[in-house]
Amino acid sequence: MIIRAVTLFYPVENGRVNADELRQELVKLRNVISNVSGRRGIEIRTWRVTLPFIEPSWDFEELSTTINKVSADLGYIHASLNIAMESRFELERVVNAFIESGGSYLSIWVGDFKELNEYNTELFTNVLKKLVELNQWALSRRIAALIGDAILTPYYPDSINLGNNHGIALSILYPSELSNERNLRNDLTRVFKTAEDIGREIASELGIDYLGGIDVSLSPWGGEESVVDAIERIYGIRFGGPGTLSAIYKLNKAIWEASNQFRVTGFNEVMLPLAEDEQLKARAREGLVIFSKLVKYTMTCVAGVDMVPIPSSQLSLIKA
Repeated sequence: MIIRAVTLFYPVENGRVNADELRQELVKLRNVISNVSGRRGIEIRTWRVTLPFIEPSWDFEELSTTINKVSADLGYIHASLNIAMESRFELERVVNAFIESGGSYLSIWVGDFKELNEYNTELFTNVLKKLVELNQWALSRRIAALIGDAILTPYYPDSINLGNNHGIALSILYPSELSNERNLRNDLTRVFKTAEDIGREIASELGIDYLGGIDVSLSPWGGEESVVDAIERIYGIRFGGPGTLSAIYKLNKAIWEASNQFRVTGFNEVMLPLAEDEQLKARAREGLVIFSKLVKYTMTCVAGVDMVPIPSSQLSLIKA
Protein backbone atom coordinates (compact mmCIF):
# COMPACT_ATOMS: atom_id res chain seq x y z
CA MET A 1 0.00 0.00 0.00
CA ILE A 2 1.10 3.54 -0.80
CA ILE A 3 -0.23 6.74 0.73
CA ARG A 4 -1.25 8.57 -2.41
CA ALA A 5 -1.52 11.97 -0.73
CA VAL A 6 -1.38 13.71 2.61
CA THR A 7 -3.52 16.82 2.19
CA LEU A 8 -3.33 19.79 4.55
CA PHE A 9 -6.59 21.74 4.75
CA TYR A 10 -5.52 25.28 5.58
CA PRO A 11 -7.81 28.11 6.74
CA VAL A 12 -8.07 31.53 5.09
CA GLU A 13 -9.05 34.71 6.94
CA ASN A 14 -10.50 37.59 4.92
CA GLY A 15 -8.94 36.28 1.76
CA ARG A 16 -5.42 36.12 3.18
CA VAL A 17 -2.93 33.73 4.74
CA ASN A 18 0.22 34.45 6.70
CA ALA A 19 2.91 33.22 4.30
CA ASP A 20 5.56 32.77 7.00
CA GLU A 21 3.26 30.74 9.26
CA LEU A 22 2.16 28.58 6.34
CA ARG A 23 5.75 27.97 5.29
CA GLN A 24 6.70 26.90 8.82
CA GLU A 25 3.80 24.46 8.95
CA LEU A 26 4.59 23.00 5.53
CA VAL A 27 8.21 22.44 6.52
CA LYS A 28 7.09 20.75 9.73
CA LEU A 29 4.55 18.59 7.91
CA ARG A 30 7.14 17.51 5.36
CA ASN A 31 9.49 16.49 8.18
CA VAL A 32 6.70 14.60 9.95
CA ILE A 33 5.83 12.78 6.71
CA SER A 34 9.47 11.82 6.25
CA ASN A 35 9.75 10.53 9.82
CA VAL A 36 6.50 8.55 9.76
CA SER A 37 7.18 6.99 6.35
CA GLY A 38 10.70 6.06 7.47
CA ARG A 39 9.53 4.43 10.71
CA ARG A 40 6.76 2.48 9.02
CA GLY A 41 8.63 1.65 5.83
CA ILE A 42 5.83 3.00 3.65
CA GLU A 43 5.87 5.39 0.71
CA ILE A 44 3.98 8.67 0.95
CA ARG A 45 3.86 9.85 -2.64
CA THR A 46 2.54 13.43 -2.59
CA TRP A 47 1.72 16.20 -0.15
CA ARG A 48 -0.84 18.89 -0.83
CA VAL A 49 -2.43 22.14 0.45
CA THR A 50 -6.15 22.84 0.05
CA LEU A 51 -7.95 26.14 0.68
CA PRO A 52 -11.69 26.84 1.11
CA PHE A 53 -14.04 28.29 -1.51
CA ILE A 54 -12.77 31.68 -2.67
CA GLU A 55 -14.91 34.82 -2.70
CA PRO A 56 -15.28 37.25 -5.65
CA SER A 57 -14.38 40.14 -3.31
CA TRP A 58 -11.02 38.57 -2.42
CA ASP A 59 -7.76 39.26 -4.18
CA PHE A 60 -7.75 35.56 -4.99
CA GLU A 61 -5.16 36.07 -7.72
CA GLU A 62 -2.63 37.20 -5.12
CA LEU A 63 -3.74 34.52 -2.66
CA SER A 64 -3.19 31.70 -5.13
CA THR A 65 0.17 33.11 -6.25
CA THR A 66 1.28 33.37 -2.63
CA ILE A 67 0.28 29.77 -1.92
CA ASN A 68 2.26 28.64 -4.95
CA LYS A 69 5.37 30.57 -3.92
CA VAL A 70 5.28 29.07 -0.44
CA SER A 71 4.40 25.51 -1.38
CA ALA A 72 6.11 24.76 -4.68
CA ASP A 73 9.68 24.96 -3.37
CA LEU A 74 8.75 22.48 -0.65
CA GLY A 75 7.33 19.98 -3.12
CA TYR A 76 3.64 20.62 -2.43
CA ILE A 77 0.84 20.96 -4.95
CA HIS A 78 -2.16 23.10 -4.05
CA ALA A 79 -5.86 23.65 -4.65
CA SER A 80 -6.30 27.35 -4.00
CA LEU A 81 -9.00 28.20 -6.56
CA ASN A 82 -12.33 26.62 -5.59
CA ILE A 83 -15.58 28.20 -6.78
CA ALA A 84 -18.89 27.57 -5.03
CA MET A 85 -22.36 27.46 -6.55
CA GLU A 86 -24.42 30.65 -6.46
CA SER A 87 -21.24 32.73 -6.75
CA ARG A 88 -20.37 35.05 -9.62
CA PHE A 89 -16.85 35.15 -11.02
CA GLU A 90 -15.70 36.88 -14.17
CA LEU A 91 -14.24 34.50 -16.74
CA GLU A 92 -11.11 36.56 -17.42
CA ARG A 93 -10.25 36.83 -13.71
CA VAL A 94 -10.64 33.10 -13.16
CA VAL A 95 -8.56 32.15 -16.20
CA ASN A 96 -5.82 34.67 -15.44
CA ALA A 97 -5.64 33.63 -11.78
CA PHE A 98 -5.48 29.96 -12.79
CA ILE A 99 -2.65 30.52 -15.27
CA GLU A 100 -0.72 33.00 -13.14
CA SER A 101 -0.96 30.83 -10.01
CA GLY A 102 1.80 28.67 -11.40
CA GLY A 103 0.19 25.37 -10.55
CA SER A 104 -3.09 25.65 -8.64
CA TYR A 105 -5.89 23.17 -9.20
CA LEU A 106 -9.32 24.62 -9.97
CA SER A 107 -12.73 23.20 -9.09
CA ILE A 108 -16.07 24.70 -10.05
CA TRP A 109 -19.24 23.48 -8.34
CA VAL A 110 -21.65 23.28 -11.26
CA GLY A 111 -24.72 21.59 -9.83
CA ASP A 112 -26.38 19.58 -7.10
CA PHE A 113 -28.08 16.21 -7.48
CA LYS A 114 -31.20 17.83 -8.97
CA GLU A 115 -30.04 20.31 -11.58
CA LEU A 116 -27.10 22.21 -12.99
CA ASN A 117 -26.33 25.80 -12.07
CA GLU A 118 -26.52 27.70 -15.35
CA TYR A 119 -23.91 30.33 -14.54
CA ASN A 120 -21.29 27.96 -13.15
CA THR A 121 -21.79 25.43 -15.93
CA GLU A 122 -21.15 28.15 -18.50
CA LEU A 123 -18.15 29.34 -16.51
CA PHE A 124 -16.66 25.83 -16.48
CA THR A 125 -17.04 25.26 -20.23
CA ASN A 126 -15.88 28.79 -21.04
CA VAL A 127 -12.72 28.32 -18.95
CA LEU A 128 -11.93 25.24 -21.04
CA LYS A 129 -12.62 27.12 -24.28
CA LYS A 130 -10.45 30.02 -23.18
CA LEU A 131 -7.54 27.72 -22.36
CA VAL A 132 -7.79 26.26 -25.86
CA GLU A 133 -7.74 29.77 -27.37
CA LEU A 134 -4.63 30.61 -25.35
CA ASN A 135 -2.97 27.32 -26.33
CA GLN A 136 -2.99 26.33 -22.65
CA TRP A 137 -5.35 23.38 -23.14
CA ALA A 138 -3.02 21.01 -21.25
CA LEU A 139 -3.93 22.87 -18.04
CA SER A 140 -7.46 21.46 -18.28
CA ARG A 141 -6.23 18.29 -16.54
CA ARG A 142 -6.12 20.40 -13.35
CA ILE A 143 -9.77 21.48 -13.55
CA ALA A 144 -12.88 19.70 -12.29
CA ALA A 145 -16.61 20.25 -12.42
CA LEU A 146 -18.21 19.11 -9.17
CA ILE A 147 -21.76 17.75 -9.41
CA GLY A 148 -23.64 16.76 -6.26
CA ASP A 149 -22.73 17.77 -2.73
CA ALA A 150 -19.54 19.62 -1.93
CA ILE A 151 -17.37 17.19 -0.01
CA LEU A 152 -14.12 17.27 1.89
CA THR A 153 -11.68 15.07 0.01
CA PRO A 154 -7.90 14.93 -0.42
CA TYR A 155 -8.44 14.05 -4.11
CA TYR A 156 -7.59 16.71 -6.66
CA PRO A 157 -8.93 18.68 -8.46
CA ASP A 158 -12.14 18.52 -6.36
CA SER A 159 -10.46 19.15 -3.00
CA ILE A 160 -12.12 21.92 -0.97
CA ASN A 161 -11.56 22.96 2.63
CA LEU A 162 -15.20 22.91 3.69
CA GLY A 163 -15.83 24.87 6.85
CA ASN A 164 -12.45 26.63 6.59
CA ASN A 165 -10.94 24.07 8.95
CA HIS A 166 -7.35 23.20 9.83
CA GLY A 167 -6.31 19.57 9.59
CA ILE A 168 -5.25 16.71 7.33
CA ALA A 169 -6.82 13.90 5.34
CA LEU A 170 -5.30 11.05 3.34
CA SER A 171 -5.89 9.19 0.10
CA ILE A 172 -4.38 5.79 -0.64
CA LEU A 173 -3.10 3.80 -3.61
CA TYR A 174 -3.88 0.11 -3.32
CA PRO A 175 -5.18 -1.74 -6.45
CA SER A 176 -2.29 -4.24 -6.27
CA GLU A 177 -3.12 -4.99 -2.61
CA LEU A 178 -6.40 -6.67 -3.59
CA SER A 179 -5.95 -10.37 -4.26
CA ASN A 180 -9.27 -12.08 -5.00
CA GLU A 181 -12.97 -11.95 -4.17
CA ARG A 182 -12.69 -14.42 -1.30
CA ASN A 183 -10.10 -12.30 0.55
CA LEU A 184 -11.41 -8.91 -0.53
CA ARG A 185 -12.91 -7.84 2.80
CA ASN A 186 -9.74 -8.74 4.71
CA ASP A 187 -7.53 -6.99 2.14
CA LEU A 188 -9.60 -3.81 2.33
CA THR A 189 -9.73 -3.81 6.13
CA ARG A 190 -5.96 -4.27 6.38
CA VAL A 191 -5.25 -1.41 3.96
CA PHE A 192 -7.73 0.98 5.59
CA LYS A 193 -6.45 0.19 9.10
CA THR A 194 -2.85 0.89 8.10
CA ALA A 195 -3.82 4.17 6.41
CA GLU A 196 -5.86 5.33 9.40
CA ASP A 197 -3.02 4.59 11.82
CA ILE A 198 -0.63 6.61 9.64
CA GLY A 199 -3.08 9.50 9.30
CA ARG A 200 -3.66 9.77 13.03
CA GLU A 201 0.07 9.54 13.66
CA ILE A 202 0.86 12.38 11.25
CA ALA A 203 -1.92 14.59 12.61
CA SER A 204 -0.81 13.97 16.19
CA GLU A 205 2.84 14.79 15.49
CA LEU A 206 1.87 17.91 13.57
CA GLY A 207 -0.51 18.98 16.33
CA ILE A 208 -3.59 19.53 14.14
CA ASP A 209 -6.89 17.72 13.53
CA TYR A 210 -7.17 14.39 11.78
CA LEU A 211 -9.83 16.28 9.92
CA GLY A 212 -11.67 14.02 7.55
CA GLY A 213 -9.83 10.77 7.82
CA ILE A 214 -9.19 8.75 4.66
CA ASP A 215 -10.77 8.89 1.25
CA VAL A 216 -10.68 5.15 0.61
CA SER A 217 -11.40 5.48 -3.11
CA LEU A 218 -9.75 2.90 -5.33
CA SER A 219 -7.78 4.88 -7.91
CA PRO A 220 -5.09 4.13 -10.50
CA TRP A 221 -1.57 5.44 -11.10
CA GLY A 222 -0.60 5.04 -14.75
CA GLY A 223 0.79 1.64 -15.58
CA GLU A 224 1.94 1.02 -12.02
CA GLU A 225 -1.43 0.59 -10.31
CA SER A 226 -4.54 -0.19 -12.36
CA VAL A 227 -8.12 -0.26 -11.09
CA VAL A 228 -9.17 -2.13 -14.23
CA ASP A 229 -6.53 -4.79 -13.60
CA ALA A 230 -7.81 -5.22 -10.03
CA ILE A 231 -11.44 -5.57 -11.17
CA GLU A 232 -10.54 -8.13 -13.82
CA ARG A 233 -8.39 -10.09 -11.36
CA ILE A 234 -10.98 -10.14 -8.59
CA TYR A 235 -14.09 -10.91 -10.64
CA GLY A 236 -12.70 -12.80 -13.64
CA ILE A 237 -14.16 -10.50 -16.30
CA ARG A 238 -12.77 -8.45 -19.16
CA PHE A 239 -13.42 -4.82 -18.33
CA GLY A 240 -15.99 -3.28 -20.63
CA GLY A 241 -17.50 -6.66 -21.44
CA PRO A 242 -20.48 -8.43 -19.83
CA GLY A 243 -20.41 -8.28 -16.03
CA THR A 244 -18.48 -5.01 -15.78
CA LEU A 245 -21.23 -2.94 -14.19
CA SER A 246 -21.97 -5.69 -11.68
CA ALA A 247 -18.28 -6.05 -10.81
CA ILE A 248 -17.89 -2.30 -10.21
CA TYR A 249 -20.96 -2.32 -7.99
CA LYS A 250 -19.81 -5.32 -5.96
CA LEU A 251 -16.37 -3.80 -5.45
CA ASN A 252 -17.89 -0.48 -4.41
CA LYS A 253 -20.18 -2.27 -1.97
CA ALA A 254 -17.19 -4.08 -0.45
CA ILE A 255 -15.36 -0.76 -0.06
CA TRP A 256 -18.36 0.87 1.62
CA GLU A 257 -18.87 -2.03 4.03
CA ALA A 258 -15.19 -2.33 4.96
CA SER A 259 -14.86 1.42 5.50
CA ASN A 260 -17.73 1.59 8.01
CA GLN A 261 -15.38 0.92 10.92
CA PHE A 262 -12.99 3.73 9.96
CA ARG A 263 -13.07 7.50 9.74
CA VAL A 264 -13.54 8.26 6.06
CA THR A 265 -14.22 11.33 3.96
CA GLY A 266 -14.75 12.23 0.34
CA PHE A 267 -15.78 9.97 -2.54
CA ASN A 268 -14.88 6.51 -1.17
CA GLU A 269 -15.59 4.76 -4.45
CA VAL A 270 -14.03 3.09 -7.46
CA MET A 271 -12.48 5.71 -9.75
CA LEU A 272 -12.10 5.26 -13.51
CA PRO A 273 -10.10 8.19 -14.92
CA LEU A 274 -9.29 7.16 -18.49
CA ALA A 275 -6.02 9.09 -18.89
CA GLU A 276 -4.63 7.80 -15.60
CA ASP A 277 -5.09 4.03 -15.99
CA GLU A 278 -3.05 2.29 -18.68
CA GLN A 279 -5.20 -0.84 -18.56
CA LEU A 280 -8.34 1.25 -19.00
CA LYS A 281 -6.71 2.91 -22.01
CA ALA A 282 -5.96 -0.54 -23.44
CA ARG A 283 -9.61 -1.56 -23.13
CA ALA A 284 -10.63 1.69 -24.84
CA ARG A 285 -8.23 0.99 -27.72
CA GLU A 286 -9.78 -2.48 -28.05
CA GLY A 287 -13.22 -0.90 -28.32
CA LEU A 288 -14.46 -2.52 -25.10
CA VAL A 289 -14.73 0.84 -23.32
CA ILE A 290 -16.39 3.75 -25.11
CA PHE A 291 -17.47 7.18 -23.94
CA SER A 292 -21.11 6.26 -23.36
CA LYS A 293 -20.13 3.26 -21.22
CA LEU A 294 -18.03 5.45 -18.93
CA VAL A 295 -21.00 7.76 -18.49
CA LYS A 296 -23.27 4.80 -17.69
CA TYR A 297 -20.81 3.48 -15.09
CA THR A 298 -21.53 6.69 -13.14
CA MET A 299 -24.59 4.94 -11.73
CA THR A 300 -22.25 2.76 -9.65
CA CYS A 301 -19.07 4.80 -9.16
CA VAL A 302 -17.11 8.00 -9.77
CA ALA A 303 -16.69 7.50 -13.51
CA GLY A 304 -18.37 9.61 -16.13
CA VAL A 305 -16.29 12.17 -17.96
CA ASP A 306 -13.17 11.73 -15.81
CA MET A 307 -9.86 12.50 -17.57
CA VAL A 308 -11.42 11.74 -20.96
CA PRO A 309 -9.92 13.67 -23.90
CA ILE A 310 -12.57 15.67 -25.77
CA PRO A 311 -12.01 17.48 -29.10
CA SER A 312 -12.03 21.23 -28.55
CA SER A 313 -14.68 21.54 -31.27
CA GLN A 314 -17.06 19.56 -29.03
CA LEU A 315 -16.62 21.49 -25.77
CA SER A 316 -20.11 22.97 -26.16
CA LEU A 317 -21.53 19.44 -25.74
CA ILE A 318 -20.14 19.09 -22.18
CA LYS A 319 -23.13 20.85 -20.64
CA ALA A 320 -25.46 18.16 -21.98
